[in-house]
Amino acid sequence: MDGDKSINTVFVCFGLTILFGVLLFSPLALTSAEESTSTSTLIDGRIAGFQAEPSESHVREWSMAEGEWFSLVLDCNQCEAQVTLDGTTSSTTSKLSLQATSNGTAELSIASTIEEYVSYSLVEVIAENFEHIRPSPSENITLDTLGYCDGVLSCINPTRGNLNGIQRGEYNESGYIRGILEQSTPDYIPIEIAAGDSLELQFMHATNEISLSIYFQDANSETHLNQTIDQPLPLIANTPGEAMLWHFADDGRVLLKVESQGVDTAWVLKRMLHRQNDSNVMILDHEDLKVVGHFSTSVTIELNDTKKMSLQPIHSSPTVRIDQLVGIEWIEGMTANTSVESPTVFYPYPNVSAVRVHVESPVHWMNIDVSDFSDLQSDEEAPSYRPSSATSKNSSWPHMPKQSSQLEGELTLSIHDTADVYRIEIEGWEESEHMIQIIVEGNSIEVLKLELWSMDQETWSVIESRTATLANGKIQLAIEVSEGTHFFRVSLFDDTNYTQHDWGQDVPSLTYSLSSSYTLIDEGDEPYFPPDENAEKWGVRARFFLGALFLVPVAYLGILQYRIKKTALDLFVKSEQLAWFKQQMDSGEKTPQQSRKSLTKALQAISLLNWEEANTVWGMNDLEYRTESVALAVWKLDPRMVKNEGCIPVMVGVHILEGHWDLAALRFDAPVGQGWEVKHVEPRFLHRGEEVFLDTMAVGNRTFIMAELMGDAGVVDIELNGRMDGEASAARIPSTLVLGQREEK
Repeated sequence: MDGDKSINTVFVCFGLTILFGVLLFSPLALTSAEESTSTSTLIDGRIAGFQAEPSESHVREWSMAEGEWFSLVLDCNQCEAQVTLDGTTSSTTSKLSLQATSNGTAELSIASTIEEYVSYSLVEVIAENFEHIRPSPSENITLDTLGYCDGVLSCINPTRGNLNGIQRGEYNESGYIRGILEQSTPDYIPIEIAAGDSLELQFMHATNEISLSIYFQDANSETHLNQTIDQPLPLIANTPGEAMLWHFADDGRVLLKVESQGVDTAWVLKRMLHRQNDSNVMILDHEDLKVVGHFSTSVTIELNDTKKMSLQPIHSSPTVRIDQLVGIEWIEGMTANTSVESPTVFYPYPNVSAVRVHVESPVHWMNIDVSDFSDLQSDEEAPSYRPSSATSKNSSWPHMPKQSSQLEGELTLSIHDTADVYRIEIEGWEESEHMIQIIVEGNSIEVLKLELWSMDQETWSVIESRTATLANGKIQLAIEVSEGTHFFRVSLFDDTNYTQHDWGQDVPSLTYSLSSSYTLIDEGDEPYFPPDENAEKWGVRARFFLGALFLVPVAYLGILQYRIKKTALDLFVKSEQLAWFKQQMDSGEKTPQQSRKSLTKALQAISLLNWEEANTVWGMNDLEYRTESVALAVWKLDPRMVKNEGCIPVMVGVHILEGHWDLAALRFDAPVGQGWEVKHVEPRFLHRGEEVFLDTMAVGNRTFIMAELMGDAGVVDIELNGRMDGEASAARIPSTLVLGQREEK
């Protein structure tokens, strides 16, 4: 009995821990009871308690028929529950079970004199009609038909700290059996069972000590099952008892015998049926892979011989057997025990294509992690020997690029892998010579050696071989080879001391990094193939045709440059172009859009003239400034020429007199008021905010731009910023440009 008490104490503490976790992390929901203003806590859809305030009561009401019972278990410090039934009010601070003498309504009110959390377990209606004498196997009785758990992942949650089935809803729902043991008379509950079923039972509510035993009956016999549930003490509210599982290999029925030495013991039993899951579906996805089920679960997983599995059980330690598909034959594995303390690591046989994992225990949740131990991430385990002839299929030997950064290789000691051979493919002309260098780096490589072979491509004999060991923190070799396939090997000096364990036993692997470099020493003889007559004829025609096509862009650029130069000369013979644009718009001969397009073309062409000629073409400027390295000129334009309504157009010319400018930018500064923003620039230059970026400008470069400014400052200062000959430099026009009507000069 002492042992039973300590076990019960553990479960009580564990249940309280779960309850407090629910209080901390579960959202609070309003109770459905009328006139209740307190907040309630839900556990699996069942009201399990509330946060009490001294001035408030927690109220619930429900209907009861004559002869029905209710049961309440309360857990708090200074609270009291009052239940009004059949016109009589009863009080309790711990537990209460009453029977209705007439049809009516029961009302529960719970209040506390202090602020505290009140936990309670309420069974609203207990209307049992169970047998009190065990029926014989041949006796016809009405069986309780249970529904199965729909999807095992929805019925189990390992984050709760156990693998108990989760039944949702109030205790009045169909997932629970409710009873009252009047006069200490036992109850017998019959349940229909099919072969392969696992029955899970757990006391959720008990007002006194209680026990459960099970009988299995078929048409002719009865068996008393040894496994029982003994609950030596009443259950604390929302602290379930121990969950237990029974598996049945045959069809039949079970009789649950519930008994107690207490008087009017009210009880609630969670009942769940689980199917045995033997899946024949091939699992291809190795992400979030797990085996979950009851009694015995089998899954088939696609797996090759360069991937290992780590099987980690959660909350239980089932047995596992892994069968392997090699060719068309399944090879049965050995049954092994697992442990929640450490994973069980499995290495497959060579040439395996799938494995079948059998897990057995009353309930199990096993996470499976599949990881790759192939060499060079090639999905191949490098062989320990070279191919025997040039006609051998070389694809089984991982390919090392002739020029590569570090790639990872591994000596998987668990499968007695003590040497890895890799191939290198060299392409070149006949009689060409190539230099290949291989470098091995990593931890613990002092126990490794590197061998490199230059192969004769016809006889498959070794022309030259070299061997190296650790020196200056790495192992490296270089060798001259011809075009074709060559090999190198990374192996252990002493493989005997590293293979004292059984094949497949989990031992640490030796990992290393490989890198390669390549140099062409002699290009060799270029092979000659005489051209076909038709290929030669059409090749000549194609060359002439393609040559003509290549001349088209040159001709286009020449014509474009000629037109720009002609436009510049036409502008040179004119003057006061800006005034002419205004006169054309005033007379209606040209629209503002047409004038803007003409100005854009002129801005590109005018840069071909010298600085003085260009200024003469535009007419009198509004501002002009010159330093030793740069000359600037500014013209105000007619507001009708803007593309963006509300902007003010300004034209600026920049002439580089000396030095090489980079990162050059024009800045339009507002000395007073809100800053200017450049909305549009012609020609198209990158702009942002108040700046236009001109980038690189050399000596003699002339650039004219039209900028549309948005703002209401009324005046603007213009400056050129950038780096001249690598040093920061700037030129700012000392006069401020007034953006009103152009003044006559």
